[in-house]
Amino acid sequence: MDQVNSIENAKLSRSHLRIMLISGMSFFTDAYDLFVIGIVLIMIKGIFSLTPFQIGLLASSALFGAAVGPLIFGYVGDKIGRKHTYWITILILIIGAIGSAFSYGFITLFIWRFILGVGIGGDYPLSATIVAEYANKNDRGKLISSTFAMQGFGIVSGAILAILLLSINVNVGIAWRILLGFGAVPTLFILYARARLHETPWYSDYKKKASSSHHKAPDYTIGIRELISNNWKYIIGTSVAWFLLDISYYGTSIFTPYLTTLFGFKGIFGPTLASAAILVVAAVPGYWVAVALIDKEGRKLMQSIGFLAMGILFGILAISGQYLLSILPLAFFSLYALTFFFSNYGPNTTTYVYPVELYPTQYRARGHGIAATSGKIGAAISTLLFPIVILEYGKFALMGALGVVAIIGFVVTVFLLPETKRRSLTETSGEREIMLITDSLGSEFYGLVERIDEGIKLVDKRLSRETGNEEFFESVKLKEHEADQIVHKIMDYIADYGANSISYTDVSHLAKRLDDIMDSLEAIASRFSLYDVEKVEKEMVEVQKCTRMCFNQVREGMFILNKVRKHGMGVQESFKKHSILASEYENAADAVLRSSIKRLMRGNNIKHIIAYKEIYEHMEAVSDRCIDVIDIINDIIIKYVYSSKRS
Repeated sequence: MDQVNSIENAKLSRSHLRIMLISGMSFFTDAYDLFVIGIVLIMIKGIFSLTPFQIGLLASSALFGAAVGPLIFGYVGDKIGRKHTYWITILILIIGAIGSAFSYGFITLFIWRFILGVGIGGDYPLSATIVAEYANKNDRGKLISSTFAMQGFGIVSGAILAILLLSINVNVGIAWRILLGFGAVPTLFILYARARLHETPWYSDYKKKASSSHHKAPDYTIGIRELISNNWKYIIGTSVAWFLLDISYYGTSIFTPYLTTLFGFKGIFGPTLASAAILVVAAVPGYWVAVALIDKEGRKLMQSIGFLAMGILFGILAISGQYLLSILPLAFFSLYALTFFFSNYGPNTTTYVYPVELYPTQYRARGHGIAATSGKIGAAISTLLFPIVILEYGKFALMGALGVVAIIGFVVTVFLLPETKRRSLTETSGEREIMLITDSLGSEFYGLVERIDEGIKLVDKRLSRETGNEEFFESVKLKEHEADQIVHKIMDYIADYGANSISYTDVSHLAKRLDDIMDSLEAIASRFSLYDVEKVEKEMVEVQKCTRMCFNQVREGMFILNKVRKHGMGVQESFKKHSILASEYENAADAVLRSSIKRLMRGNNIKHIIAYKEIYEHMEAVSDRCIDVIDIINDIIIKYVYSSKRS
């Protein structure tokens, strides 16, 4: 976990940029492959005699594949690792691009585009997860969004290559094959680099902890039901937002060349040039404005602004588009271009960033995969239906529908998604106090409880006269020193995350209060040694019995913390019983203390009174410190259950 801490708090470096570029180059290819079909469709429409429905199928075939890929490779990436899965998707990209270029009809092109889409979709959760798990917390948004921003260059490259081929009079029957086959070229350059990537520190640490035989904190991993019950709000928020965004973005991006023919651009060259201009002027700048601002403005604000602006712009185009197109065509295309800018500045970027920040390491790739699949389903549906909707209802009605979709996306963002900027993945994914206590520091807290238990047993031995005063003192002193070392380790660990963070206050308090119990035991032993106590009074045995039972409730409470992520409210109810029992035992110890002090005060031996009074007070203090720990455990459980409800 030390490696994870150092990465989270590191400064931006060349190694960060290297990971981003490796992942970003494949995203360049993904975007090229997905969006070049919009230009290709204009070229092959007459060659293959395509109907509007067939155009929609070919435009959406890769997207339907991309809806399958994230689920497959998100699952595999979580199960066998990001490293071992990452390079497989690129092989699929190469094979799919080459197969598409050599297609000889509608059916074969549809099949190869679907296969290509599976690789594209698989790249989404893996690229995002790898960059996120190598990134520092202050620049994570910038690095992930930079990876995604390479999409803009990929989209533009397809248009530029098409313009180049048409400019040098390459036959259309050959040009479309070159355009599809070129998708294999960039991926070949990064195949070696991707295969050599090391496993991410987050995943390595997770596998180490999950398989370690000496890791004694139970329930390290969490189940899918627990993931859903604790994160349903985020699952819905990320998935629905991405679904709504892709309905608009992919439909308009892929069909922009086609739409420009409806707005007056003729032939193949004119629509291609017009769509390229829109992308260069508006779409690409939107990506990089997002990169510059995402760690300053935050994901939630940018996604909200983006959706809202898209809704307003599409609404204006729907209502006034006919007038603007006939009187002020430049104004029409400027507003249309702005929809791309605000999409890329906002939800097109942030929907890619959000999922990897909201799920624990065990499910990070799958969480992103679920959202990406949802998005690609929306993209596939829109590209399949766009030609039909335009034919049946007209282009301006389509703009109005896209405006409504964007406004719904704005509402979803406002009510279902949190802000995650510049926060550790431990915080944003819910791997907070509970995960620190039961996972990252589980063995340390277990060790503290063990030392206290051993200290209490040493008190039992002294009261049963199995040991002498000096041996008793030296043995307890050793346990107290070991407990201090553990507490120092815990405090050093959480200092790496920021000791002033509210998220870790309870963790430090829990460690200190457990150490206070050990200090009280050491104080008991020191008094036996200092006053050379020989006689063991029956009240001592009674107090010790109460404090031992009180500590047993503390130990049960620590075990319950390991179960709270799985059982939620049920655990809270169970812990109440232990809290009540601890209070009863503490009250009983306090009653014995009062009666003992009262009896001692009737005596005449001052040394005896002082010695035994201090021993009784320190013995009863153990139960008081146990109640302090019980209160902290209760606070942690309540806060976790409450935050889970809000999630």
